[in-house]
Amino acid sequence: MIKHNLDELVDSSRNILLLQGAIGNFFAELSSFLTAKQKQVFKINFNGGDDFFYPVNDHTYQFQDHFCFLSSYLKNIVKEKNIDTFICFGDNRPCHKIAKAVAKQLNIAFWVFEEGYFRPNFVTLEKQGVNAYSPIPKNADFFWNRPSKIPETSQEITKSFIKVVIKAVQYYYYLNKSSTKYKYNVHHRETSLNHYIRIWFKSGIKRFYHRFSEYWLTKKIIRGDLNDFFIVPLQVYNDSQIVVHSDFQDVQHSLNYVLDSFSQFAPKNLNLIIKHHPMDRGFTNYSKVIKEYENRYPDLKNRVFYIYDIPLPIILRQAKAMVTVNSTSGLSAMVHNVPVKVLGKANYDFEGLTYQGDLKDFWSEPNQVDEELFTLYRNYHLNKTHLNGCFYGGVILKL
Repeated sequence: MIKHNLDELVDSSRNILLLQGAIGNFFAELSSFLTAKQKQVFKINFNGGDDFFYPVNDHTYQFQDHFCFLSSYLKNIVKEKNIDTFICFGDNRPCHKIAKAVAKQLNIAFWVFEEGYFRPNFVTLEKQGVNAYSPIPKNADFFWNRPSKIPETSQEITKSFIKVVIKAVQYYYYLNKSSTKYKYNVHHRETSLNHYIRIWFKSGIKRFYHRFSEYWLTKKIIRGDLNDFFIVPLQVYNDSQIVVHSDFQDVQHSLNYVLDSFSQFAPKNLNLIIKHHPMDRGFTNYSKVIKEYENRYPDLKNRVFYIYDIPLPIILRQAKAMVTVNSTSGLSAMVHNVPVKVLGKANYDFEGLTYQGDLKDFWSEPNQVDEELFTLYRNYHLNKTHLNGCFYGGVILKL
């Protein structure tokens, strides 16, 4: 029998310290859930945005000092409240890296929430770390030897773009409003509200524009008229997965690597679709990079397609293979039995699921996904590490 991580968290904890959560009310809802399970729940807020979504009470701390003092601050709380469990969202934020080191030093359980490996309708909960930090072994034998259980049917959870924007506006408004109070706050992203308003406005215009500009290419893909093509899903420009879990400096570095290889080693009848990340629409544009390669390698013209808003499932139904740094899109590809080459570190990158050879050979001879192994992998995660829900539309917390 596979014990879900949420069950393990509840059974093994008594006094819990929540660190920084996703933007929105999820950590407040999680606190209520854990309190109903007779747990003592405490929370550290790091800025005014945290205060807004997790109002200050007798169990809330407000860390207003420099991050160099955070380690000792955490240790004092652990000692004072007999904390046995830390919970956070994302394990690469500056504050969470410090907390993880403290947890290891004091032998405290460190639980991490993250966007679902399998999307939509899921979020992830793992102990010790997520993505390439996941403690789950990266080898086929582990999954062959686990009991297989068909996951429960998940509910459709609506993620409204407008709701996400509203919550983000609220968060960054109160973060900036409290900048004097939290003068040493170090955030992992740009914090200017005006910056995000400009970006979201630009993103909305682009989204509307691409609905028309990509119409005929979408139809061509659906009909199977594009000939053989590989898909490269780009990740967001500030994705910690790129910096922490790969040898690339940023997304453009990885794109250059892929285009260098494609131009030199791919069959001349093979096309390439480069898909911009939907959450990165207003932040970056790689058109110039791609155009430079087309000018340098004339035979790339009419073979490389840079797209924004064609849904990934439509592409995957026709794609011959996928190349990714370590995006969870790789798992979406395998759902469609599309071969995947991982360029960075990913918890799904092992023999049987992904291609283990060089990229230059992958263009001509992509592997076949072991469908039975992938089913075991997917079922294990859905039964062990995944919760039905969305941080911006509601997570179903139940044992």
